[in-house]
Amino acid sequence: MQTYEKLIWEDDFDGSELDMAKWSYRTGNWQVDANGDPVVPGWGNRELQYYTGSGENVRFGGSCLHLVAKKERSPEQFGMRYGYTSARIDTRGKFSFTYGRIEFRASCPLGVGLWPAVWMLPESEEYGPWAASGELDLLEAKGRLPDRVFGTIHYGGAYPLNTHQEYEAELPKDAGIDSFHVYEVVWEPGWISWLVDGRVYAATSSWSSGMAGMEHPAPFDRPFYLLINLAVGGSFDEQAKGRVTADLPAEFRLDYIRIFQ
Repeated sequence: MQTYEKLIWEDDFDGSELDMAKWSYRTGNWQVDANGDPVVPGWGNRELQYYTGSGENVRFGGSCLHLVAKKERSPEQFGMRYGYTSARIDTRGKFSFTYGRIEFRASCPLGVGLWPAVWMLPESEEYGPWAASGELDLLEAKGRLPDRVFGTIHYGGAYPLNTHQEYEAELPKDAGIDSFHVYEVVWEPGWISWLVDGRVYAATSSWSSGMAGMEHPAPFDRPFYLLINLAVGGSFDEQAKGRVTADLPAEFRLDYIRIFQ
């Protein structure tokens, strides 16, 4: 595994508001096209929340970013309202990179129906629409499972011809997802590794796009940008069957995120 030690980007979340030179808010419940027209609800994942840029859903304190999921009636979007609000931010158009080590310290909320995530998408879909151009999930958790975290890559053809590889790590019983842990992903040419608290729990080099003209390590050889969000409901935890029984409000906390090359 290659060593990446030169810091090229970071956010320590020490301020009192989101650094808009680094991040953008993504709002609503719908994925929209370049013209702002609706494409698919639930962000394509059957998510139940409406993302906002409100200080009620994005807070700062204790040198941490707090993304807060709440049970409340949302603003209207395309004639619809939703029963939950939360937050989603990303660096699209402001920061992207190819290869390096991503490190962050985070604490995930507990409760059935909660889905915190730190992940990456391609800055441009050079190989085609999702998931032909790839998706790299650095950390996902199912609030129903207090001792499991997940790392995943999505690739292959455009939906529904896509495929994925998902890996999981078991956390100590007395320090589950709601405790702070240091998560890392090392993204090398042709190789991706996931770590928690300095321990490698998964690695892969065996993906294949299956698309004509694309050769390994495509699609993971182009600039990707960062995303952080706290979803409510959604398709990631199929065993929850769309149920949301978590005590709300609930918080996904990030102490810092750093990129090294």
